[in-house]
Amino acid sequence: MLIDSTRITDRDRDHWDALERYDRMLAADPALDRKAESAVAEVRAFLDAGEAYVSVSWGKDSVVVAHLAALAELTVRVVWVRSVLFETPECDAVRDAFLDAHPQVRYEEIAVEMRNPKRGEPGYDTRHADPHADHQDVLRETLTGRWISGLRGEESRMRRMSIAHRGLSTKNTCRPIGRWDATHVFAYLWREKLPVHPVYAMTAGGHYDRRWLRVHPLGSAPPARSAVHGRDMDSWEDAYYGDVLAAARQARAHLWR
Repeated sequence: MLIDSTRITDRDRDHWDALERYDRMLAADPALDRKAESAVAEVRAFLDAGEAYVSVSWGKDSVVVAHLAALAELTVRVVWVRSVLFETPECDAVRDAFLDAHPQVRYEEIAVEMRNPKRGEPGYDTRHADPHADHQDVLRETLTGRWISGLRGEESRMRRMSIAHRGLSTKNTCRPIGRWDATHVFAYLWREKLPVHPVYAMTAGGHYDRRWLRVHPLGSAPPARSAVHGRDMDSWEDAYYGDVLAAARQARAHLWR
């Protein structure tokens, strides 16, 4: 269920409709049933070992994991760490649609002020992907305890290595869809009629691969040419969310004076 947005162009909608037909076909594959059953079992075993929560961004992966976790335990705790001013505004609609369909989950929202300059602000550090740089890791600073995430090995070599070495679950982390591809995620979203953030339809008519578009705090996109098969994510943000970024920069201008 694609959440609507005025940011989606006619070309975007045509491209999305074509991809959704592909999702519908994959949704009928019995292999998807087996993947979902295995993921629910992974979550259930993790929850049986102790209290835990689902960390969500309201992107495609975390919505799927929140749904799988709710199948494992109806009253599972779902937590969104929200970056003030920099979240895509449609996240609220995705959240509301999910919670309307899953009223039993225990939902918590934590608002976090961004401490460091974001892209377009004075002093922005382009080395935000460098673990030795002075950047703010919002999730690491905010979340504690045991958590369930939508992390998938397809997204990076390091994640694939971690899952291969440590498995889907460790003492404190559970990655039930760690071995899923994005095609499985979109097929599952279609099959279960789960809310889909419109960011995945914002492909400039297919120029961007929806598999690598992210729901993330704006102004902290990966460096150009990093994650989208050579596409410039800074330009993508400016094209689709330039107004949100401009408003956030204006609201924070006093911090850099």
